[in-house]
Amino acid sequence: MVLLVLYVKAELENVASITFPSDIQYRFDVKDAQSDEAKQGVYLCADEVAEVDGGRGDANFAMRFPDCKKQCTVSFTPVKGVTRDTITAEDSGAFVPIMGFDCRGLELTKWTPTEGLVVTSAGNTKWEGVDLGADPDGWFEYCEKCGESVGITELEFEFRTHKAK
Repeated sequence: MVLLVLYVKAELENVASITFPSDIQYRFDVKDAQSDEAKQGVYLCADEVAEVDGGRGDANFAMRFPDCKKQCTVSFTPVKGVTRDTITAEDSGAFVPIMGFDCRGLELTKWTPTEGLVVTSAGNTKWEGVDLGADPDGWFEYCEKCGESVGITELEFEFRTHKAK
């Protein structure tokens, strides 16, 4: 089985961690694996369950493209020893594998950050419901505990394939 893994990179200023809670809504642009049909702004969540046609289990997301008879599915699949839900200060400027996705019949082409992240400053101030996609210049706050500005900039992502053993 081949999984698609979302890697996220950011420059962190006085940020101890960025956490992706298990119930966060991920927003992707998707493309039909068999054609050029695409859909933008598709929301997926690990807590949601969709039935797969033919009684072949379930997935976290299921859809059909208009000109395709086959159902497409996505299942959240954490990769043991690879993916993790937190980016730390030590990861600043490096790609971190956040979550794996088992995609059947479609491809994830773009990730857009959504509201729901938890950011903790170096002074241990916590902000919940953070949306790193709200401002293209980055996310900025002030930590009164340490008297410093806090920032997340240069947010990037990429998808990498991961071959399961």
